[in-house]
Parts: sequence; C-alpha cells; structure tokens
Amino acid sequence: MIQPLLHKQIKRLYYTLCIVISASLFPSHSFAQDTTHVVDSLSIYNMSLEDLLKIKESGVSSQLESIINSLIGVASKKSVSLRNSPAIVTLITEEEIERSGARDLIDVLRLVPGIDFGSDVQGVVSIGIRGNWAHEGKVLLLLDGQEMNEILYSSLQLGNHFDVSQIKRIEIIRGPGSAIYGGYAEYGVINIITKSGADIHGVSASVSDGEMQNAFGHRNISVAAGNKINDFQYSLAGFFGEGNRSDATYTDFSGNSYSMAGNSNLDPENINLGLSYKGWSFRGIYDNYEMTTRDNYGTILSQAYPNNFLSEFAELKYEAKLSDKITLTPLVNFKLQKPWNFAGTVPAVDSSYTVYDKTAERYRANLTMSYDITHKINLIAGGEVYYDYASLGADTTLFQNGKRNISYTNEAVFMQVFFKNRIASLLLGGRYDNNSGYGSDFVPRLGIMKKIDKWNFKFLFNNSFRAPGIENIDFAIAPIKPEVTQVIELEAGYELASNMYLTANFFDITTWNPIVYYVDTLAVNGSYDGYKNLSGAGSTGIEVDYRLKDTWGYLDLNYSFYSTAGKTVIPADQVPTDNSMTLGFASNKFNISACYYIAKHISIAPTVSWIGKRYGYAPIDTGGSYLKLFSPMALVNLFVQYEIVSRNKLKIGIGCFNILNEDNEFIQPYNSGHAPLPGQSREFDIRLTYFLNFKK
Repeated sequence: MIQPLLHKQIKRLYYTLCIVISASLFPSHSFAQDTTHVVDSLSIYNMSLEDLLKIKESGVSSQLESIINSLIGVASKKSVSLRNSPAIVTLITEEEIERSGARDLIDVLRLVPGIDFGSDVQGVVSIGIRGNWAHEGKVLLLLDGQEMNEILYSSLQLGNHFDVSQIKRIEIIRGPGSAIYGGYAEYGVINIITKSGADIHGVSASVSDGEMQNAFGHRNISVAAGNKINDFQYSLAGFFGEGNRSDATYTDFSGNSYSMAGNSNLDPENINLGLSYKGWSFRGIYDNYEMTTRDNYGTILSQAYPNNFLSEFAELKYEAKLSDKITLTPLVNFKLQKPWNFAGTVPAVDSSYTVYDKTAERYRANLTMSYDITHKINLIAGGEVYYDYASLGADTTLFQNGKRNISYTNEAVFMQVFFKNRIASLLLGGRYDNNSGYGSDFVPRLGIMKKIDKWNFKFLFNNSFRAPGIENIDFAIAPIKPEVTQVIELEAGYELASNMYLTANFFDITTWNPIVYYVDTLAVNGSYDGYKNLSGAGSTGIEVDYRLKDTWGYLDLNYSFYSTAGKTVIPADQVPTDNSMTLGFASNKFNISACYYIAKHISIAPTVSWIGKRYGYAPIDTGGSYLKLFSPMALVNLFVQYEIVSRNKLKIGIGCFNILNEDNEFIQPYNSGHAPLPGQSREFDIRLTYFLNFKK
C-alpha cells in the first residue's frame, strides 16, 4: 500500500496544480455572468441523428448544442438517440443529479428501474440488478472510460466513494454489454462521464456535510479547475472526505453487537486529470477508498480494522480521422489496484482478520475502427490484448502456481454493424475472447429497432459472459469456466407529448455456469471451500418508465418487477419459502423523482423509492438466525437548492434523506452467515458550491 508520505505529496501536488492553473488563467480572463439553469428536453434525446444534424446546421445555442452532443454512446460506441439505441438505456443528467441532492452513487442509482443494493462481507455494499447479485464482475462501472471493477475478484464497492458533483451524465445499460466491453459487463454497464474542461470553464469548490442521528454521515470537499483554449482542453478534479456507513447497531448471528458509528468509515480520496489536444487525449485517475470494518464475514471483530481499495489508472488515446467516413482509435491503458487490503499496519487482535496484501496490474492495448460505409450503415470493428499480473506484498499465501506472482493474457476481437432503413434499424455484432487462464468464449449480439410515428420498438438478443477474476481462478475448487448469459429484451415506447414519454420493457435472463463461492461440508476429506461453476441463475421481469419535462421542472415515475419462478437459481441465493424471489432483493420497486422550480433560481426536489417485501437471514436474540420477511419501506428524500447569481455563482442546498427514518438495511443476497448491515438513518444535509466562471 502506498505510504502516507506519498499520499501527502500527491495532495500537495494536486493543490499546487490547482493554484498554478488558476493563477495563470485569472489575469487573462474576466468572469462572465451565469446563465439560467441547464436546458434539457426529452424531445431532443428522442430525435433521430438526421433531425439533430438539421438542428445543428441551422444554428443552436451553446446549451442546446451540449445536449445534442450528449447522445447515448454506451450501447454501441457510436452516438445515437435514446429511441434508436440498441439497448435498454437510462440516461441521468447533471441537472437531475444536482437538483436531487444525491449524496453518492447509491442515491443516484437507487432511482433506476431494476437496480438495488446488498451487503457482501467486510463492510462492503454493492449492486444487484433485476434480482441478481452483481457484485463480482456482473456489472461494469466505467469512470471516464476506466474500468473501476477491481481485477482480483472483479468486485465493486459503493457508498461515499465517487464524487457525484463532478458528473456530467451517467449512461446505464440495464442489460448485457459484453459484446462491446468484455467480461465485466454480463448484466449491465454504468458509464460515468465527468465534466470536461469546457464544462467546468473556470474553478469550482463544493463542501457538503451530512448529519445522522448519532454520527455524521459524510463530510466531503470537491474542487475542480478546467477550461478549453482553442484545441487544448484540461480538467483537474479532486474529491476528499470521510463518512460513516451507518450510526445504527450491527448484531451478528451469535448475538454480539456494536455501534457502527465510528466503526464503518467510508473515506474517499480521488484525483481525476483529463487532457486533450486535437485527436489526442489522456486520462489519469488516482482513487483511494479507505474503509474500516468490524462485521468481517459476519462474526463481529473486537475492533475496527482497515479494508482499503486503491486504484491508479492511466490511459492515452488518439482519435485519427482518416477520412470523413473512417475513424481509427488506438489506445493504451494501465491500471494498478490493491483491493481488500489489510497489510497488518494495525496489530490484528482477532485471529480471524488476517493480512490480505496483493497487487494486481493490467496492461491493455486496443484498436477500434469506425467506418460509415454509407449514411445508413456503420461498421465498428477492433481488437484488444491485455496482460494481467498479480503479486504478493505482506501476504504470504502463495498463488496456485506455488509462486508469489501469477499472470494471464487475454486476446479479443469484436465487430458490429448498424443498418438503418425504412423497415427497421438492425444491429449485428459479436465478440470473441481467448484467455490463458480460463479458455475462450464467443458472444453474439442482435438488435432490431423500429420507429413508427410516436412509437418505437426494440427487440434485443444478447449473449454475454463474466470473465473469472484472478482470485476466482486461484481459489477454484475445479477448473473454472466463464459464466455465460443469454438475455432477451423487448421494449415499446410512446411519445405522449413533445415533453412526455412512456416506455415499457420485458426481459428474460438465463445464466449458465455461474461462478459461486461454494462451501462443501460433506466432502470425503473434510469440508472445503472455493469458487466453482454451478448449474444456473436468471430472472424474468418488466420495467416501466414515465418521464415528463417542462419549464416548471420534471417528473420521472418508474416501476420494476422481477421473478425467478421457472428459473434455475443458485441455492444460496434462493428464498426457501418463495421460488420467485432471491434473498435481499424486492420483487417490486417503485421510484418517484421530481423537481419543481419555485422561482428562477430556487428548486425543490422530492424523491421516493418504495421497496417491496424482501427476505433475508436475521439474528435471533438468543443466538442463531432465521429467515426474516422484511416489510416494504419507503425511502423519502427532499432537497432544496438556491442559486445566488452575480458575477459568479453560489449554490446552497439543504436536504433531508430517509425522512421517515426507515430501517434501511443492506441484506446479504446469499446465505453465508452475515446479518443485514444497517444503512443510514435520517440524515440532514447541507451543501455549498461556488463557481468562478471564465469569460468565453
């Protein structure tokens, strides 16, 4: 783990860069007055590419131009409108995040149909999608193109982790993305795009403080500087803070308890640098997420221990326009990660909490070509290779090869063709991967999109896969194979008015060979545990989304339902008394997200997540556990924002989260001896954001 001295040096470098950049630019730029709030419209997002090009040719305002440029690209690597996108996509804008007062990514994603959250081990909370636990390698999280999933287990860690105040937009595929993105995108993709230098266009600073009943929820600071000067663009953002997962009491299955206040730290440290010049671009990210845990694997520890996640990323990319029709994009990428890290810096009083100190590195090269064969036919093709290398630090447990290091290689090729004609738009694609650790896999992709007046229809057929992580391979009971998933999706949408849209989609997910951590207590030579492929998993369901956008504000209502009836389910995930549900996740979920502009610079934004009944294992007072029915709950939030606009801009936000003070518990979505992990109680939040805008 990087030493504290280096941490301080990095911070000093960051602050120095901010001061230098600001000082160098202030003398040569006067400040411009702020414009009104960001223009946004459903009709813009639903237009065809041809219609958008016509608008651009006729001349548009800078605000409208930015909206047009924010088309969906996550589903196809080529920007298309929402209605033509070959996937079930949710777009979350900067305005929606800001107005809602979202504290972190959990607040943002909870309002998306089909997404929920559960607890893993050692204080970690992660994501579920459409009734399936997706913590390890089933959902890909991209931050400015960088894969945030850690390499060893492919897992994600959420809760006061990422800086939502710097997000420009989030594109979410609720469905597979492996044909484009590879083995972390089996069930979905979350693509986070932060503000560019042109978006920042100056210097900003934001501080936020959240107070729960018995402890602070978070205390964070975010600073950013950025600008675009001719062909050169830069952005530099930093996010630092501290938080508590909860202020409630955790009780394990032995009847032992402790207060999570001060024992469930969530302390982020993130620096994000973006540079671009003409076709060249560079992205560098330093992300150090420091946690503490006492819940361990379910049994309470005598004190809080570190559980840290360090990631470092660097990417260099060049977009070469060989002609008006052909673009070639080579890139090289590097990431280094130290996840689940406990190097023994704190003496371990508890024998069950042992040193885990491993470093994983990935070196990747990718070459992608986009060829507009005609104005109605686009071809995207490419290939990539990456090399994974893992090594031991203070950890003394050797890898399966008997050494202190291990490595794997992966080669992949991918291709997709997008046809657009009067009958329907058609997408055909696929990806082939060959990995030295687990073999090869091929996943095809088919999408048919049709727009008829105010209606649009989609039929999507995708195969996807989950690539085993390094530790999945290393701790395998038998040779591990990739998971393979088949997803069929149908969507229908109708434009009720120019500012009002309704969509409904059906999905069917079937997974073969799911990779599961398995404990066999009936083994001939005694119990053993490790990763293995089981028979299957999956779910079916529907999602409905209604969106309204007007001059007074906006309203989003969505409902999601899943069922596992008729599906093979991983035994540890199944609710024993109900074959239609998995542990931890409600079959029914309803969200409301709204914003009303009380005056030109004042908005009030309520959000509600109604989560239906859930099942999970809970502790008995006398010791042991039982299957508990968790009653439906409503997580109600309210956030008010006031903008003071003069030469620069000051935004003041005040909110209350979990107003009803529900017992917001993160249930372990598999039966593995871990009691539900309490979430945040009622929290009052205040936020101050100040902008210094450069004159254009």
